[in-house]
Amino acid sequence: MDEMDIEEKEYNYLHHVEYFIKNNLKWILDRLKSKNEIKRDWIKIFKATAREKYDRASELDVGAERVFHNLFGRFNILQVNSTPIGSDLMFDTYDAIIHIDIKTTTDSNPADFGGRIQIGQNQTSYSVNKTKKGSIYPFKASLPPIYSNGKLCLTYIVQIIYNNYDDKPKIISLFSIPNGALYNTYGNCVNAGKHRKDLNKLQSRGDIRFLYKDASRFKNLPYQPSRIIVIYPENPSVDILKKYLGIDKLL
Repeated sequence: MDEMDIEEKEYNYLHHVEYFIKNNLKWILDRLKSKNEIKRDWIKIFKATAREKYDRASELDVGAERVFHNLFGRFNILQVNSTPIGSDLMFDTYDAIIHIDIKTTTDSNPADFGGRIQIGQNQTSYSVNKTKKGSIYPFKASLPPIYSNGKLCLTYIVQIIYNNYDDKPKIISLFSIPNGALYNTYGNCVNAGKHRKDLNKLQSRGDIRFLYKDASRFKNLPYQPSRIIVIYPENPSVDILKKYLGIDKLL
């Protein structure tokens, strides 16, 4: 399987996921705000136990995963996979194993958006030997680019950025993270993550921030279509794209 073949599969499944999410967007937005109906029952405990100050702590962290778990359970081209190493949402198709991770962050925590997104070792096949700035710490992904049954490993991220005081998100975006076999195309398009741990006797990042603004196109495909899709709002302004995605326009 050459790099164009890999990117064709990444591109095709990206748009399968896009259409399914967009066709259920009204339901998603409704379920994301369902927490507000019983907010007085949990808000004091949430504030008391949150690791960060309230305006930075994500109210949607676990709840958004529940919403998308429920949603993708109805996506009939995907069959859930029970493998213990992988994203929280992990599915089988006839030719790929698809990892979908839901990332939520508040708009007061810019370290986790604006062209970058945090990814864990069990969520990607994309390993790097050093970061873009030349850090000595490698990042060793836990997933293989191609599984032993011949199925391609694909990773997609749904990022939800919002404010705890609002009913609707600021933006919901979908990203296709390059497969690890595409390293020669995208190189060290990462910077340091929050945690570092010992893995296979290497000092390796337990997670890393992927710089999707540096890997925003399918570079091996004709016309180089975008790896970034905005799900909501439907027609984002330039200001929204700059602030939350770190780009001037959608490709």
